[in-house]
Amino acid sequence: MAAHSPEYLVKFAPIDIGKLILESRTLRWSAPHLFNDPFELTHESQLNFDPQILLQAAIKMATAMIFAKDDPRGNTPLVNAIRRWRDEERFASPEEAYDVLKELLSQVVDQRLHTIEHMMTEWRKYARSLRICSFSGKPNNLASWQQYADQHQGIAIRFQAGEYTSLPHPEKVLYKGPRPEISTLRSEMSVIMASAHYVAQDHFEEKFTHKAQHRSHEEEWRCFHRVKEEPGGPIGPDSEWYSDMSFERSEVSAIYLGANTPANSKRELIELIKEHYDQAKIFQCKVVPGKFEIDFEKVSIK
Repeated sequence: MAAHSPEYLVKFAPIDIGKLILESRTLRWSAPHLFNDPFELTHESQLNFDPQILLQAAIKMATAMIFAKDDPRGNTPLVNAIRRWRDEERFASPEEAYDVLKELLSQVVDQRLHTIEHMMTEWRKYARSLRICSFSGKPNNLASWQQYADQHQGIAIRFQAGEYTSLPHPEKVLYKGPRPEISTLRSEMSVIMASAHYVAQDHFEEKFTHKAQHRSHEEEWRCFHRVKEEPGGPIGPDSEWYSDMSFERSEVSAIYLGANTPANSKRELIELIKEHYDQAKIFQCKVVPGKFEIDFEKVSIK
């Protein structure tokens, strides 16, 4: 079931980046590799299996089906052949079946490899052209203040999200294992052995809304944008695969000053907000006595 789309999203940033966002009225949307996360899939990611592994897995599964206690289920040509071999008791041992299965399945795997090669070409195009902007759903997220707002010395900017805004279709990050793969050995085996309908391209975006469970405290939301890739691939080094996309001033509904934000930075920010975002509310973060929590106190500006 899809997550409920939030009315607001919060961007955490150090002081200098926060001021740049407000002054330029832009947010940076980056290609996946620019997050510098070794667990993030990128345009350079590879499959976790090769043709030999795929073939051996198919042979192993087919052998298990031949010598299993129960008849195999399904109505594919391969399953029907295995069912016939079982009825004929054609093979006395797995070793005897190996050469026949290798010859047969080599042709099946070779056909699938053409599809996989095309899928990988499509993946590289997708990952190169994808731009991601990350947010949190709540301004009191301590992990985001610590990691993304310079240990509570930065700011958090609350944006309106949803239809008719610059953040129309946010996706909630799910925290669970195992780690995403472009395509799995299990998925490919389901096609080879059971003729399952599986198109990896239909699941590309899902790979970027799935993180390890130990990061669940971040409560991340992501927005996605695709840029048009020129013939021959992207222009420029991959360090420049980002887009600075503008937002409307009216989309900024609140700005939160960190619990440790320096006084001089606060003054500069308040003047900037008064001049360009007078519709936005300003809040000062306060540590709740006796608790590992923060609360907010509205800042009056005149």
